[in-house]
Amino acid sequence: MKVIFLADLADVAHEGDIKEVKKGYADNFLIKKGIAVEATVSNLKRLEKKLAEIKKKDEDRIKSAGDLANKLKAVHLEFKRKAGETGKLYGAVTSQEIADAINEKGIALDKKLLDMKEAIKDLGTHEVKVKIFKEIKSIFKVTIIKDEE
Repeated sequence: MKVIFLADLADVAHEGDIKEVKKGYADNFLIKKGIAVEATVSNLKRLEKKLAEIKKKDEDRIKSAGDLANKLKAVHLEFKRKAGETGKLYGAVTSQEIADAINEKGIALDKKLLDMKEAIKDLGTHEVKVKIFKEIKSIFKVTIIKDEE
């Protein structure tokens, strides 16, 4: 079933995209939640009229995402944590803690944008990837040092 996405859906589609999806997924999730509509002739005509607006909004988001990516490249966070002899942390550093630390630096970042499979559980320097918007990504460093107290 072909659908038109009315909103961005992470790792699936962006607003205005037309994609082929399974009927059950479309009916039971996308259409029910208002994320997409069926790609009928009338809906396609509505989309045509709205495409210029979507394109302008995307251009603005791409510009701000590029600015954010550049700001994040300069970020280097440091956390002190208690750790065992092998360097394993007693408490992991989570995406929420990282996002909060970045927000304290004056850079607005949602933790959902962080591409972390799991929390950081070891001492050392780690690279954290950020999926900002569409193809725009960034990387910054997080260093975990042993708290000697």
